[in-house]
Amino acid sequence: MTDVAGKTAFITGGASGLGLATAKALAAKGTSVILADIDGAGAEAAAASLRSAGGKALGLRLDVTSEESWSEAGARARDFGPVRILFSNAGVGGGSGPFEQYDTDVWRWNYAVNAHAHLYACRTFLGDMKASGEASHLVITSSMVAIVPPPISVAYISSKYATLGIAMALRNELADSCVDISVLMPGMSATRIVETTRELRPVEVEVGKAAATSQAMQGVLAGGMSPDRIGARVVEAIEAGEYWIFTHPEWKKMAELVTQDMLASFGPSADPAYRGDDIDGLIAANGGRMFGARV
Repeated sequence: MTDVAGKTAFITGGASGLGLATAKALAAKGTSVILADIDGAGAEAAAASLRSAGGKALGLRLDVTSEESWSEAGARARDFGPVRILFSNAGVGGGSGPFEQYDTDVWRWNYAVNAHAHLYACRTFLGDMKASGEASHLVITSSMVAIVPPPISVAYISSKYATLGIAMALRNELADSCVDISVLMPGMSATRIVETTRELRPVEVEVGKAAATSQAMQGVLAGGMSPDRIGARVVEAIEAGEYWIFTHPEWKKMAELVTQDMLASFGPSADPAYRGDDIDGLIAANGGRMFGARV
């Protein structure tokens, strides 16, 4: 896609943070935007602000973990305009503490928001985008922690790793379609994700060390990059058809260390008599695509 003007974009987590910032950047270029958020009033207030600035915007409530909510949002979106830009962005933090002590309800909720919701988003809009034959774009928000996992939340890190896997698989699947794809890999961003997580988590508020960790992360993120700068970068990537959206270059050195650690661990085959996997056959059987390109 090279021109976002005149398109309609559907953005989850659109009431604040990266979703709203991207909506503002798109609206400034003539895109009609649908802001969907669990905070329906906040989404509508944000949409009203965009409308007052001359944009075309709709705010609506969406629980990204609910297929019924997606069905309702999809119907309202189609009345507003044919969605050709889908930004599956809503996310929450995963709590903290030792893995074996994780609350299972928090774990399931974290995955429902951060990973499963991408399936619901695509079930709602991707088929129509592909069938339209029009230049379209899907953006999925992962995180740099999916590549460089710090010692924080196993739930958050692993759900963002799953999100990266979804985006990487879709890169091949969509290669011959009219739908381009990008995966957003931000570092620290000045969003309200910690506060939102605290407000929405399905069990009681964290206490003790877990609460202290939450407060510390809130302070760290407050000094993060402006969401507006990231939103503008997302729009640039959509226009240029870029797959990877890296916004924080200071993470590159750590990503290189992770990659080097992996590559250095490759050694001889566990079975010297084995002929080796038929990689070419594997690729051919799955459409002949790797990294979004035909090989």
